[in-house]
This record gives sequence, C-alpha cells and structure tokens, in this order.
Amino acid sequence: MIETANAQTSVSTSSSSATVSAQAVNFDIPAGKLSSALVAFSTQAHVPLSSQTPTLAGKMFSGLRGQFTPSAALSHILSGSGLSYRVVGNNAFQVVPASNATNITLGPVRVGGTITQQDPTGPGVGYVATNTMSGTKTDTPITEIPNSIYVVTKQLMQDQQPQNVQQALRYTPGVYAETYGTGGNGAAYGAQSGITQRGFNSTQFVDGLMTYSASAGETAFLERIEAVNGPASVMYGQVNPGGMIAMDLKKPTETPLHQVSLGFGNWGRYEATFDVSDKITKSGDVRYRVAGIGVTQGTQTNYLDYHRVGIMPSITWDINRKTSLTLLGMYMYTPGDGVSEGYPLTGTLLSNGYPKISRSLFIGIPGLNKNSQKDAMFEYQFKHEFNKYVNFSQVYRWEQSYYDVKSSYYSYAPSDSEVEVGPWVRQQQNTTSALDTRIFGKIDTGPLKHTWVVGSDFRTFNMPEYLAYDFGSTDIINIYNPHSSYGSMEYCFDYKN
Repeated sequence: MIETANAQTSVSTSSSSATVSAQAVNFDIPAGKLSSALVAFSTQAHVPLSSQTPTLAGKMFSGLRGQFTPSAALSHILSGSGLSYRVVGNNAFQVVPASNATNITLGPVRVGGTITQQDPTGPGVGYVATNTMSGTKTDTPITEIPNSIYVVTKQLMQDQQPQNVQQALRYTPGVYAETYGTGGNGAAYGAQSGITQRGFNSTQFVDGLMTYSASAGETAFLERIEAVNGPASVMYGQVNPGGMIAMDLKKPTETPLHQVSLGFGNWGRYEATFDVSDKITKSGDVRYRVAGIGVTQGTQTNYLDYHRVGIMPSITWDINRKTSLTLLGMYMYTPGDGVSEGYPLTGTLLSNGYPKISRSLFIGIPGLNKNSQKDAMFEYQFKHEFNKYVNFSQVYRWEQSYYDVKSSYYSYAPSDSEVEVGPWVRQQQNTTSALDTRIFGKIDTGPLKHTWVVGSDFRTFNMPEYLAYDFGSTDIINIYNPHSSYGSMEYCFDYKN
C-alpha cells in the first residue's frame, strides 16, 4: 500500500531490468483509491513506480480501461490530483507534486506579420476601421477625433446583407434610420429619407461631397458607411447639428478581386451582383474595377414592385509614386421603388368599429402607380504628394437624378370606411456639380506633431420640378371593397386577405 508518510516510499518491486516502453499496454484498473490504482498500474505496465509525495490518503481515481502507453495511462490516473510524474533513469516513473515535475523547455516561437496603415476610405479589416477621412478631411485615427464616429465596414455589410443604407445603419448608435419604415432607395439625403441623427435630419456626403442623389443608398456600390454624430459644419459647412452620413464609393483595389453573388428573399426577391477588380498594365500602375447589381422584388402591397439595375465602373492610374488619378462613373435605373402612399388611420391604428385593413391592400389607381428614377454620375479623385510636409487632393463630381412619378393620392371621405382617390404626376430633375480642393500635411516641432489642412469647396444644385394634381377626377372607394373608376378607364382592385 502507498498510504504512508515516508518521504520516499516504494510502490512496486518489479524487476529493475524493466524499461519504460512506448508500446501500448492493455489496462483494466477499477475506480477507487488513487494509491490502489497506482499499484495496479505498476503491476499491469511492468514498470517500477515510486512516490515522493507526503500522502495519497483521500485521493480517488475514476477508473481506466483500454490500451494506452504507460506514460499516457499514468497521466490519466494522476489527472486532477495535483500530482505529476517524472522518469527516473530510463526504466521507472516517480510520482511528484505537480510543481516539482520536470519542466519542458520549448523552442523559440517566431510570429511574423506586417503592420500596415488602413485606407481611411477603404473597406476596413473585418468589422473594424481604425482611421477615417470624414472627421477632419485628413487621415486620422478615429480615437483621436472628438466626434462619435461609427463605421459600417464592407465585411459587416456582406454579413448582414442590408438592401440599402437605411438598413445598414439599423444598429448604429445615435442614428434612427427607418423613421418612415423600410423600402425605397434608402439614401440619407434629408427629410425625405427619414434618417435622423440625434433628433435632426441627416446630411449625406459621398466621397467628401454633399449630395442629394438617391443612388447613394445602393450598398452594392459602397465600400463603407460612416455615421459622424454631432456638429461637423466647421469642416463641411451646411451640415445639420445632429451629424452627417459619410459614404465612400468602391475604387480599384491593389490586389485582384473577383466576386459574384446570387440571392433571393421575401416577396419574391431575386438579386445578382458582381464586383471585379484587376490590373490593366503588367506593373499594376493602371487598375480597373466594375461593380453591378440587378434586383427584382414584389412587396406586401398589391401592384407595388421594386426593380433596379445599375453599374459602376472605375479606373485608377498611378501616374508616378506620388501622383494618382481615379475616375468613376455610375448609371442606375430604378423603374419601381416599391413605396406606397400609406394607409388611412381607420383600420390600422384605430378601428372605429371596423376590422383591420389587409396589408396587401393598395389604395390608389393601379394604372397610375409608376415611380421610376434614373441616376447618372461622374467623379474624379486626384492626389499628389509634393513632399512629406505638403499634399494636394481634389475631388469633383457631377451627378444627375431624374424622377418620374405617376401615382394617386387619397384623402378622407365622409365615411370612416371610405377614401377619396385622385391622380397626380411629378417630374423632377436634380443636377449637382461639386468640387472639394484641399492642401494638407504633417509637421513636427520638437516633441509636438501637427496635422494641418487648408481648402475650399463649392457646390451648385439645380432642381426643376413639375407637379400636377387632378382634383376634378377624384373618386370615392370603400377600403373594404376596393373599386374605382378614373376617366374613361375603369380599374378594379384585387383584394387579398
């Protein structure tokens, strides 16, 4: 028995000629006292075993059965006991306190890698973006900017699959992204978008320039989205006090990129995207990138659908080591934005004794529910480094959006179960030209490091609009038995429960 207080107690008297073998041995040691298990181990393994521990009293063993090497079996027996073992000579084991076990010295471990500066307008690394241009118009770590800046990286957009900027900003602190619900173009161009920051309508910037283009809501063309919470008018001028939404378009990449995706979703959604970037010249000083999207989707409302096709090509020319020019273009056609005029109060929030209105109900004139949009854009980005103290950067963009809406409006009729419906049309064209020019750099004065920037920007915006309502051709329809006539044509509503 091993239950003794001797400093050195013999556990087994097996022949001293036995050697510690690496061959597996068949063990069958029942659960019980640890001391008994050690005796059984020595007998079955034919290996001498001694103990240098003060006592084994009270220590238990859970049992061992199967084929193991002697060292593996002994490790299992001593597991959780606070004990370990060491090899004595070449033919015996000795049980010792775990702290006295022979230490194993590992060889050196070398970890390799490179530290690179993140592109402040790039996709970020995973879910993390460390630098930004939106806070100060210079490449600055986010931790050094007093504004609260939150970045939705490209990886996060790929994992969450938002269909527009509104959905991409759902989990961003300080941003209320879907005031008017989901659907539509999802851009952030003012009160019409429903995106607010700290209680104020958001202001939208793309590549550092303010824009009212709804095409900026297409995530398939974006590299990253940033929410800059708090005042930013010192750097950008006309920015609401709540903050701004800054977006960066996709540009040619240093390494080849070839991505294609196919997807489907609710309401018969089918979507296909592609994103390709590669070198044009062998040296890689001229690179291209082309991103595109095609999507079609129904909605929960009858006669309303969402369709979109778009393409955005770009090219970058590294003129020399210090000078580069990037050209971007975009065209997008959205023949249906899938947004309705809404529902009346009765049958939704209030019953007034009436049942709930079906979510599929279309209140309007089916033949007058066109809401199409065409967007075109051209942009160039020029950069030049004079020296390590002075840099020059300029971004110019021209964009035009054309809206063509043929729809119907409704107002309340005398009965809570009826609405008055009439046709209206709207045609609008937004044309924007914007230029941002800045000179910036970094200098050191003793222990102090300074980043400076001087620049100017201007923007012209033209928005002619044609809007007409036909108040003489209204019709009253029952929302529980939709049926309407307009002019010489009659439109019947398919009502789905």
